[in-house]
Amino acid sequence: MKILSAFLMLLLPALVFGAEQTLVLDVSGHCGSCKKRIEKTVKAVDGTSSADWNKRTKKLTVSFDDEKTNKDAIVNAVLKVGHDADGKTADNEAYSNLPDCCQYRDE
Repeated sequence: MKILSAFLMLLLPALVFGAEQTLVLDVSGHCGSCKKRIEKTVKAVDGTSSADWNKRTKKLTVSFDDEKTNKDAIVNAVLKVGHDADGKTADNEAYSNLPDCCQYRDE
């Protein structure tokens, strides 16, 4: 009985709290400034615990609590700062606000 109680005490937090999820998204960008902007934006989304954008592969890896946020909120945050993400195109006004070195559409 003590073993069962101990097991349930260990398992209970996993059932009560949201599960940590990892998501990999395609996010357009060019340079170190893009990396800083993308990662800072994603980390500001409530519920995210980490964000890493790879300049070479254009992949964003995000860890987040699925009880606090979701893929759509993360993608929308990236779109709002002017970067295309997950097959969606950022608003032209947001894109045009990117520094010249970060504009990637006319390559």
